[in-house]
Amino acid sequence: MSDIKLLPINQRDHSEDALDLAQRAADYVILEVGHAPNAAFIDDFFEAVPPGLIKSDLMNFGVMQQTAMTGIVCIAKGYELPTDWWIGLLLLDPAYRGSGIGHNVVQLIKTRARKAGMSMLKLAVLESNPRALHFWAREGFVPHRYAPATPDSDGHNRWVLKHQI
Repeated sequence: MSDIKLLPINQRDHSEDALDLAQRAADYVILEVGHAPNAAFIDDFFEAVPPGLIKSDLMNFGVMQQTAMTGIVCIAKGYELPTDWWIGLLLLDPAYRGSGIGHNVVQLIKTRARKAGMSMLKLAVLESNPRALHFWAREGFVPHRYAPATPDSDGHNRWVLKHQI
């Protein structure tokens, strides 16, 4: 899987491809948002900004294997701390899961983060997604804090994980 690349994507040119990928990976999208992926889910992928950041702080990538988009990634620069990168979403085509693609993508993210001078990667995993918790633990991420659902949230309990670069 050394032919995996992270290529920058943007909303105008890549929404259709990102939606196609999300539809193939609908199992996760349904778990998170309660319905099949749609244009609003993709708009959120490209536009949802964590508190205190602006849209230019987002980096969106297509996970490319030759010309096939096998995943999408969104990273927020500088959230929660200036030297953190927050992985907001790593969504992989189920046909490629278990093949090592996720590990390779995480290695590419770590390499980019180091080159950018970051010291920490963080992300939140749905408590109801034990496969994802196991995956991220295998990649060296450890619990940072527990984030229980609140009356104003989407109803999901989450584990916030971190990885020192």
